[in-house]
Amino acid sequence: MFQSGNKISVSLRLLWIGLCALAMLAQTRLLLGFSLRPGWLDGFVLGGSVFAYHFTHPHRRMRAGAWLAGGLGAICFLLSLWGDGVSNLRVSSWQSAVLVPVALWSLYYGLRSPGNAGLRGVPMAKPLAVALAWAWVTVLLPVPTGRWGEAGMILLGRTAFVFALALAYDWADLAYDQQRGLQTLAGRLGRKRTFLLINGALLCAALCSVANVYLKMYEPGMAFALLISLAWSAGWLPFVLSKNADVVAQKMLIDGLMLLQCLMLGIVSFCAE
Repeated sequence: MFQSGNKISVSLRLLWIGLCALAMLAQTRLLLGFSLRPGWLDGFVLGGSVFAYHFTHPHRRMRAGAWLAGGLGAICFLLSLWGDGVSNLRVSSWQSAVLVPVALWSLYYGLRSPGNAGLRGVPMAKPLAVALAWAWVTVLLPVPTGRWGEAGMILLGRTAFVFALALAYDWADLAYDQQRGLQTLAGRLGRKRTFLLINGALLCAALCSVANVYLKMYEPGMAFALLISLAWSAGWLPFVLSKNADVVAQKMLIDGLMLLQCLMLGIVSFCAE
């Protein structure tokens, strides 16, 4: 199961993070009863997430693919503005809200290539910035601004979930980061306290799911699916990170929890119809 990163196709490695971002978009739509029909937002998120994670990749093909994806994402953004023709420029809620995650990601990199610049060099800020950027994109962008208040608890739960995954990423990258003098929260805490914090974040996400049922944001069946996926995540992350596997494979298996969560919600939604 734990393949070497060199054996995983370049296309799959490149697109995997984008597919996970689309899964989180779809999850928000499922929870709030929105249509799953894709639009320009989906193209923008797919291209933007692939670009954000791979635009400085050391391998030329991955880097070129990331820039191509970023360009296609930018085209989707522009087409969403001019959907009715250049003379009918229109800005919807998600297009203006994009500025926040773009700013977060710029601060994350410090407007320079990866290294110790920006929030990457601040142990606590790094996973928080990643979690907030992901939650903002995948929760608030598909929701009209007039309904953002309703999505507040979903936003908090998504932030906690992605924070747990970001900490797992830090642990997978521990040796690499230490070699380059990059301080991370996982490196400071050590394994035991890192997994305590991961489990605390997953518990927070679970409590948000329960709260959303109380607030009548979605049905108990949806919350049950989320709780099962979070419980699975709590067992899956230490299992994956205990293996002497290629870091690329570990990261893909960590990100795969987003796809699993969306799949479980999709099954519940389908069975409820």
